[in-house]
Amino acid sequence: MEKWERWTVNPELPAKLELQALIDDQDGLRLVFTSVHDDTYTFLFDGLVFSYRNTDEGTLLKSLNRLFNHYEADFIGDWTLFQVTDSSYLEWLAEESDTSYETVYTIQHYVFLTSNDVVEVLSTEPPILI
Repeated sequence: MEKWERWTVNPELPAKLELQALIDDQDGLRLVFTSVHDDTYTFLFDGLVFSYRNTDEGTLLKSLNRLFNHYEADFIGDWTLFQVTDSSYLEWLAEESDTSYETVYTIQHYVFLTSNDVVEVLSTEPPILI
C-alpha cells in the first residue's frame, strides 16, 4: 500500500495552498499556488520529470476515501504537500514504459493536494520553491 508523508519544504510555508497555474515549458514544470492571504508560491521542477497529472479532487473520491480511512482526517485535509512511497503511479509508469527506470534513476512521487486539484509529479529532483 502507498505510504503518504507530509512534505515540508519550508517551515514558513502555509499548510494549505490553492493551485493557480500549472505551466509546462522549456524552463520546466511550474506550479503556482496562493495561500488564504493571497501570498504566491511557485514550485519549479527543473530536473527530469517523467510524468505529471492534474486531477479534479472530486473525481478521486475512491482514492481520497481510502486515504481518509488510512490516515487521520487532519493529516490529509489540513496539508497540501506530500511525498508518496510504494507509489501505484510509479508502478504504472514502470509498466507503461516496459522497463524499470528505478535501476537508472531515483524517482520521487510528489503530491500537491488542494481543495480543488490533486497534482502528482514523478521527478528525479524535488522542486525548487521560488
